Amino acid sequence: MTSMFSRVVQRLFPDFFRPVTPYGLLAPKHPHRRLLPHQVQGKRIFIVGDVHGCYDELLSLLEEADALLPTVQVVFVGDLLNKGPKNIACVELARKIGALCVRGNHDEVALSVLHKARRSGKPLPVHMAWLADLSPESEQWLLDLPYTIYFGERNALFVHAGLVPGVPLIQQLPEDMIHMRNVIRDETAGAYAGIRRASAGEAWATVWPGPVHVYFGHDARRKLQRERFATGLDTGCVYGGALSGVYLDDEAQTIYSVSPKEVYRQP
Repeated sequence: MTSMFSRVVQRLFPDFFRPVTPYGLLAPKHPHRRLLPHQVQGKRIFIVGDVHGCYDELLSLLEEADALLPTVQVVFVGDLLNKGPKNIACVELARKIGALCVRGNHDEVALSVLHKARRSGKPLPVHMAWLADLSPESEQWLLDLPYTIYFGERNALFVHAGLVPGVPLIQQLPEDMIHMRNVIRDETAGAYAGIRRASAGEAWATVWPGPVHVYFGHDARRKLQRERFATGLDTGCVYGGALSGVYLDDEAQTIYSVSPKEVYRQP
């Protein structure tokens, strides 16, 4: 009886049972998405690093890579928003071209700031005032972003920050998937733990065992990372570096890259 009652309550109040993200938001209903071959209909997949609101550079990159063609599926590795000059335009472009995106820490930060301002009735912080122009449709699109997208046909997975080796996907922590840079190994337990800082342990991508190849962002200080089973695409566009992307089916893994018009934010 208790079990039946619990199921009824969960159906009536689904949000009550959803976990909360590191920034106090309701976790996405589908935290781990699987991309099936028929969903991309034979399109090439172009993966883009952290955009951070750099719309002009994003448009230039997509044009340079011919990624605006209807035969291309664009995938962002998170942090589409925040810090840069044209955040709203980036989201609207992503939605317009039917892009996929995983959830980054700065995407969550933006939503958290917006929701806190609504609850408190206080104005948005000056540096986040652009959130007032975020449409309900774009807000929902961001709220629905998963932590990971897995494309089995190419044995590839997209995540913002990283994954802890040896931990099943369903058990990966949201905190790690949007924040981690390094891992520390507990030799006694024989297991890794994810950490934010890069000053301890080792880069998680260097010890990721595969065979799934992970494409990620977040780690601008290390810039382009190319490991056997992991590719890091955050090359720090907003900090004056570059905006980078790569085609999933390109055996040579040629990196497309454009330089920013200016340094929008100091590292």
